[in-house]
Amino acid sequence: MSEGINGVTQLMLRAWLAWRLREEPPNSSPGSDPRAPMPVDRVKIGAVQWNATPVKRAQDWLDRVEHLFREAQRAHCHLLVFPEYIALSLLGVIMPEDQSAQVLTDETIRTLLRTLGPVTYRYWYRWMQWMSRQYRMVTVAGSALTVVRHQLVNATVIFNAEGEECLWQPKFHPMAAERRWGVSPGAERMARPYRPWGLTAVVCHDATYFETFRMAEALGARIVAVPIADPEVRYTEGKARRGCFSRVQDVPVIGVVAANTGQLFGVRLTGKAGIYVPAPLSFDGSGVLAESPHPHGEGLITAVISLSQLEAYRRQHKAQFPMPPASFLDALYQFEEPTSG
Repeated sequence: MSEGINGVTQLMLRAWLAWRLREEPPNSSPGSDPRAPMPVDRVKIGAVQWNATPVKRAQDWLDRVEHLFREAQRAHCHLLVFPEYIALSLLGVIMPEDQSAQVLTDETIRTLLRTLGPVTYRYWYRWMQWMSRQYRMVTVAGSALTVVRHQLVNATVIFNAEGEECLWQPKFHPMAAERRWGVSPGAERMARPYRPWGLTAVVCHDATYFETFRMAEALGARIVAVPIADPEVRYTEGKARRGCFSRVQDVPVIGVVAANTGQLFGVRLTGKAGIYVPAPLSFDGSGVLAESPHPHGEGLITAVISLSQLEAYRRQHKAQFPMPPASFLDALYQFEEPTSG
């Protein structure tokens, strides 16, 4: 592929759209898992580590996603978290194999993402919504690209167990490479967390900023999901812990990382799925309840968290380490009214 999207790829795109966007999810009943209503204290969480390699068929992507939902259901999870940019693996469907494997220029990537990002967003959104309802599971769907007010943004979505959207949150701090590729910072205020758990989500690089977690906590967040796709060739634990793990020690909440790993159009991604708590709440004092054994591959990790234990610790922490009101942080961001695109 040279610059832009050539005529052959455009034809492939139109054919793929004509085929996929007419297809409706199966008209089947919800999963048989009888767990209802959702627990308000002890919540079992599943976090996904995903292999980013582009797929050749959309069905392959869908089968892998559903397999992870099934694994989470077998593990009796109430909440399942997917990683950042999980939808971009779908671009392999409409790009020739020799092109999807090569390193693309920034201009070509910018054209691809602007043109095809919203297409994969629609497919990702609809199937994640359906899976949430089918498997009766609250789902942080990872993230995907869409266009909002003429700006390309990277957004995460939370669906409840009925498949209803209950949170939409764009990434506030795109990385330098994302900015080169045309991804703009989200301008919407941080969404209010999903009740009864106080569940919210922030995307990848946002977790390296203390402001993000403090604003979320001020809105009532108690569980913060962080879908990531970290463009690090060599994974190091120390560098990885600068994000969600460190924020959880500063702002006492539960942190859940879902990681996208592997090769995605010439970009190497590494990372571990993890479930983190303030260090005193873990059995060994490490702050780690569960974590992937390797920084690449695909699978599911799980852990049970107690929101009542968290609240008891938060009261003690607040008395020892009072924090200033988070409202002053709003001035650092140029917020606009939210639009889900």
